[in-house]
Amino acid sequence: MLCDRCIYVVRQILNQFNVVRVKIELGQVSFLSNNDHILPLLEKKLNEFNLQLIHTKEEQTAEAIKLEVKYFLDELEKQDKTGTFSVYLGKKLSRNYHNLSKLFSRVEKITIESYLIRQKIERVKRLLREDQLTLNEIADRLHYTNVQHLSAQFRKVTGFSVREFKKLQRTEYPHKSLMQVLSEIHAKGYVHAFDIRDNEIVGAGNVKNTKGMNVKEIYRFDENPNSLGQNAIYTIEDTKGTKGYLICQH
Repeated sequence: MLCDRCIYVVRQILNQFNVVRVKIELGQVSFLSNNDHILPLLEKKLNEFNLQLIHTKEEQTAEAIKLEVKYFLDELEKQDKTGTFSVYLGKKLSRNYHNLSKLFSRVEKITIESYLIRQKIERVKRLLREDQLTLNEIADRLHYTNVQHLSAQFRKVTGFSVREFKKLQRTEYPHKSLMQVLSEIHAKGYVHAFDIRDNEIVGAGNVKNTKGMNVKEIYRFDENPNSLGQNAIYTIEDTKGTKGYLICQH
């Protein structure tokens, strides 16, 4: 888990299983349960949200690499980090970078370099949403050579120019974290968690409710011009007046 929305989803799932002594951190979860069969059930539920349990040592190493990407970019953003990620990763994991790179590509079907670039662009998106820095300042903070370099990489990864991306900011909560958004919609009575199964919205009691629903996008994690189902939160009110929310991510 590399983001607050993943942590939130995992906590909600564990609450459904009535586990105790839950401790959730980036990349790992610990808890107690009297149910010996909880792991298969937990894994099935996690898979519905595109999350998964880690089983092999290679998967553990790939997850460790992802965490180090996050920590490296955290330090980079604070201006506390210089040098290349390959040197940084080799020191952190005490392993040869070339071997780590091969392992990561084999497990994740993407190179470490590409993954690092994508995560860096996610930082650019967040800073653009916050609208506190100029593009020049963002480029400097994330150690881009210049604005042109940032802009070219942004378009290559997202398919949008920076200007087009800014025009897509149409949500009610453009500058808030996921946890802030969920807290505010809960306060407005949107407390039921909806889901999508077989391309239909599922409400309380596993009853499919697709007609007469009031569905409204309020928060977008990752800008995408497609319709329902692409990395966003929606508030939903069904025909019975049940108010809830739907977290969609791909």
